Amino acid sequence: MREGQESQKQNGAGVGADFERLLELMGTLRNPGGCTWTATQTHESIMHYLVEETYEVVEAVEAPGGADLALLREELGDVLLNLIFHAQIASELPANQGGFSMRDVVNGLVDKLIRRNPHVFGDGQAVEGSSMTAQQIYEAWDELKKSEKPERTSPLDGIPPGLPALAAASKTQEKLEKVGRGVPPDGLLPEFATEEDLGAYLYALVGQARAAGLDPERALRGFLRRIEA
Repeated sequence: MREGQESQKQNGAGVGADFERLLELMGTLRNPGGCTWTATQTHESIMHYLVEETYEVVEAVEAPGGADLALLREELGDVLLNLIFHAQIASELPANQGGFSMRDVVNGLVDKLIRRNPHVFGDGQAVEGSSMTAQQIYEAWDELKKSEKPERTSPLDGIPPGLPALAAASKTQEKLEKVGRGVPPDGLLPEFATEEDLGAYLYALVGQARAAGLDPERALRGFLRRIEA
């Protein structure tokens, strides 16, 4: 067994039992006699918590001086709580109404990771690493993803509608570049050597928009909709 695989097994030792206990706790909270507030929640009512906790993970990673690992550990737990909450709600529906369990979620993820990494899992088991470059692996992953979702016919399909406008714009450009429709450089715009310079420029642009009575988020989202049309 390779050293990395041994490390992975040690890292996962005992997690199964702990994870089962976590699922049981959530089930207890949702069941009669548990927590009234938890029992009355729906996917929709708790959605904003997942978004908020995800941004708090970002905050922990981007902490001044480097990632705050103690905070990251805590925030990852909060994200996990939200995922388990959603899975518990889904498990309370019968399968013919779309219900699923956390086991279904985990097994689906395991299958996806194996399927999309044939350079590592040739026959479903870990094999010696291939000589593929990181870029080749990324491109192969992307092609496998496309083959799994043939209903996505537009290069812009699959961009989550809930993304903030700036993140959606970045994702839109990334997808268009893959089909030869990248955004050409604009000679009228300044060049940026650092993220700090870019951030200052974007901040000033937001201020200019506000001074003109314009909503920068809505303006960019509207422009993206015109691209998609």
